[in-house]
Amino acid sequence: MPSRYTIASDFVKPELEKSLVSAILANPELYWQVIDLLPPGSFTEIQDQFQLISEAIEQEKPLPSIELKEEPALQPLETAKELAELFQKRLLADLLESCLSNIRGKSPAKDLISQLETNLIKVQQTVQEVKTGRGISWPELFPLMLADVAAKREAVKETGVATVGLATGITRLDKLLGGFQTGVHLLAAEPGVGKTTLMLQIAQHVGESGTPVLFITFEESLIRLSLKSLCQVASLEMKAFADGYGEPAVLEKAAKAHWPKLQNLYFLEGNKQVAVTHIKAKALQLMSRKKSQKCFIILDYIQKMSASSREFTDYRHIVACLVSDLRELSMRLDSPVVAISSQNRGGQGKAQLTSLKESGELEYSADTVMFLVESLERKASPPCRAVDLIIEKNRYGDKGKIPLIFKPNVGTFLEEARV
Repeated sequence: MPSRYTIASDFVKPELEKSLVSAILANPELYWQVIDLLPPGSFTEIQDQFQLISEAIEQEKPLPSIELKEEPALQPLETAKELAELFQKRLLADLLESCLSNIRGKSPAKDLISQLETNLIKVQQTVQEVKTGRGISWPELFPLMLADVAAKREAVKETGVATVGLATGITRLDKLLGGFQTGVHLLAAEPGVGKTTLMLQIAQHVGESGTPVLFITFEESLIRLSLKSLCQVASLEMKAFADGYGEPAVLEKAAKAHWPKLQNLYFLEGNKQVAVTHIKAKALQLMSRKKSQKCFIILDYIQKMSASSREFTDYRHIVACLVSDLRELSMRLDSPVVAISSQNRGGQGKAQLTSLKESGELEYSADTVMFLVESLERKASPPCRAVDLIIEKNRYGDKGKIPLIFKPNVGTFLEEARV
C-alpha cells in the first residue's frame, strides 16, 4: 500500500542524498567540509546510513560497507546546501499541512492563529540554529569582517561618533560604549533611583531607529509600563493618570503624536514559565516581523528571573546558568542584552562591582557594568535629582562617569550639559 501523500514529500530528493554520501565515501575529508551545512533532518531515506558513516569518520574507524548505486556529487558543497534548503522547506510544508488540517476543525480562529505563530517561531529557531551553528573559516570571515569595518567607518564619517552598536541617545554613554553592542550589559542601582525608567528611555530611542525592542519585566505590570513609556516620551506626569486625575483624551493625543517612538517597543511579562529559550523565540519573531538584523533585549531584572527558576536549589548556580544563557542568546542573535540588577544591602548607592548580588558571576561574565547612583557632588532643584551613570567595567573602551539630571515626575533623564 503506497504511503500517504504529504506536501513535504515534494521536497525530498533521495538521489541528491545518495550522491552526497557517495562523495563522502569516496573522499572522507569532504565530511568535515559539509557537516556544518547540514542540519539534523537533512537526510530522509538514508539517515541511518549517514549516521553510521558520521560515527566512523568522527571516531576514526573504518568506513562501513554501504552500496548506494549513485554517482558521487560533482559539487558536494552545493549539494549539501540544497539538501539543507529542502529540509527547511519540509519544515514549512509540515507547518502548512498542519494548519490546513486544523482549520477544518472546530477550534476558534484565535487559537489557531496563536498555534500557528508558536509553530512558526519553532521553524524560525531551527533555521537560525542552522545559520549560527556553522564553523566558519578565516577566509570565509574576512569579507564579512571587512564589510563590517567599512560600515562602521561610514557611520563615523556621517555622525562623527563611533557608535558601532545601538545608539542610546545619551551622547557620552555612546562615546564610551560605542552604543550597546552584542554582549551582556548590566545596569545596577538601589531601589527608586530610576534604572527601569532609564532603560525605557533608551528603549524608545532604539525603537525609533527601527530596531525592535523586547522588554521583559519581572518588576512592573505591562499596563503600568505602557503608561510610563507614553508619559515619558510625551513629558506628561504619570502619577496624575495612574491616580485617576488625568484625562484619557490627553493620552490618546500623545499616542498619535509619538507613535513612531513607541511602535517598535514590545513588553513580555515575566513569570516562572519564561525562560531564555522563550525570550529567544519572541526576539526571533520580532526580528522577522520587523525585517531587522537585531533585537534590543532588556531584562528587568536578573535576580527576579533567577528566583523564579526551580531547576536548581543553589541560587548561585541559577544565576550562573542564566548569565551563561543570556550570553549565548546575545551571540546567537547578534543582539545586545541589558540586564537590570539589584545591589546587596551593604553596597546600595555605591558604584562597586562587589555590590552586585551574586557579584562573582555577574562581574566576570558581563561585558559592561554600569551603576546609577545619586550624585554626591551635584545638586538639582526639586523635583529633579542629580544622578551619575558610572561605567565601572567596559570591554569596549574606557570607564567613566556621565552626569545626568533625573526628572522623576515625567520620567526622563537629561545629560547635565543639555538641561
